[in-house]
Amino acid sequence: MSKKQFLSILEKYLRKLPKNEKEEILQDYEEYFTIGVEEGKTESQIVEALGSPKQLAKELIAVYAINKAEEKKSIISMFTALFSIMGLSVMNCIIIIVSLFVLLILIPFILAYIIGVPIMILSPLILIVMGFVKGFSTIGVGEISESIKGLIIGSFLAFLGYYIGKSFVRLFIKYLKWNMSIARGKKLL
Repeated sequence: MSKKQFLSILEKYLRKLPKNEKEEILQDYEEYFTIGVEEGKTESQIVEALGSPKQLAKELIAVYAINKAEEKKSIISMFTALFSIMGLSVMNCIIIIVSLFVLLILIPFILAYIIGVPIMILSPLILIVMGFVKGFSTIGVGEISESIKGLIIGSFLAFLGYYIGKSFVRLFIKYLKWNMSIARGKKLL
């Protein structure tokens, strides 16, 4: 395969990337060929060293998606990175499907947390509204103490959840990079 063919195939498979990113990558590989030829290598030797342009494009797209997930830290960018990694190898696909299954099992607990914590934090406000609706004479000391307990525990859980979520995002990015290293056949991170 010649340099022109390699770059053409690479460009074809990099179509998912933004134009400026794609042009920068192609320019880098153009330069890689130039340096290789200056060192006395043939184009076919350089192509052989680089490997399949299709696989290389998949890896580059996955790296780009992981970098975007690190920058944006949104669910969409994380899932985009996840699916990019899945496309690299069958092993990655299996590992990620198992991980998604585990996440599916945890969804009831996550939803309970997402619903329960705001209600606990807003419990004093809910108690005040109930006082206006039913009359403040119907509110006892027990309800007030439970409401204050809910506020304190809910605030603590919200604070804890924030840091757990932040750590989860960092762990998720490391997990994606680990999967990327498996696909490339390198040592684990």
